Amino acid sequence: MDYINKLKQDVALLPNGMRFNVKIRFIERVFDSLSNHQLPKYHFPTLELSEDEITDCLRENMNIKEADFEALLKNLETFDHDLDELRTQLQNEFGYWATITQDFVKKLVTEFPKQSFLELMAGNGYLSKELRNLDVETYCTDDLSWANHNQTGRDLLTKVESMDALKALDEYGNKVDNVILAWSPDREDIDVKVLKRIRELDVNFLVIGEKYGATNSKEFWDQAKLIDDPRIERINQTYSHYDLVHDQLYLVK
Repeated sequence: MDYINKLKQDVALLPNGMRFNVKIRFIERVFDSLSNHQLPKYHFPTLELSEDEITDCLRENMNIKEADFEALLKNLETFDHDLDELRTQLQNEFGYWATITQDFVKKLVTEFPKQSFLELMAGNGYLSKELRNLDVETYCTDDLSWANHNQTGRDLLTKVESMDALKALDEYGNKVDNVILAWSPDREDIDVKVLKRIRELDVNFLVIGEKYGATNSKEFWDQAKLIDDPRIERINQTYSHYDLVHDQLYLVK
C-alpha cells in the first residue's frame, strides 16, 4: 500500500476522521507536483497532529466503551506516526530533502534581486530549477554520488553539472553573487571545506539546514558565523516547518 493510501486508511478508522482530510489533500498535491517535476507552490503547513486536534478528538469520544476508546488512542497514534513519515517518503521517493517551494524561491529572488547563484550539492536540482524558471542566472552542480543509494541525483529536474563542491567553487565562485548549499549531510566534513574556500571569495554564502541537527557537521556549525539579516528573516517566513525538523535559511560568514 502506498503512503497516501495508508494515510487514508488511518483516517477511515477515526471517528469524524474527515476533519483530517485537508492534511491528506495537501500531501497529495505535493506528491502530484513532485511526480510532474514541479515544485510545490506553497510552503507546507504543520502536518503533525497538534495537541488541540488530539484533545478535541478524544473529548468528543469520552463516552464510548473503554475498548473502543483504547482503539481510538491506538489509531490516532498510528495516524500521527504515519504523518511523521512524510519527510522520509519525500526523500526516498523524490530525493526531496530541503523543503523547496515556489513561494520560497520567489521570495529568495525578491530579496536578492538581479543576482546570480551557484548551487552546490544540488541533488535533483529543485532549487536551481525554480531559480531558472524565474530567469535567474544559476549554475547547478553535484557529483551525483547519492544516485548510488536513492533517488537523489537519479531524476534530475534541470541540468546538473557533474562536479564536486570544491571544484564547482573553483570554476564558478568568482562568477556569482551567491553560493547556496541545502541540506549538506551531517556526517561529512565537506561543508567545513566549502566554508573555508568561500571565505576566500567575495560572495554571499546561503545555507539551508538545521543548526546542530539533521544537516551539516558539528564542525561546520562550530565554525560558521551566522549573520542577522532582515532579508533572511523575511525569506524564512516562506520556508516550511511541518514536522520536528527546524531547518531554515542562514547567511553564513
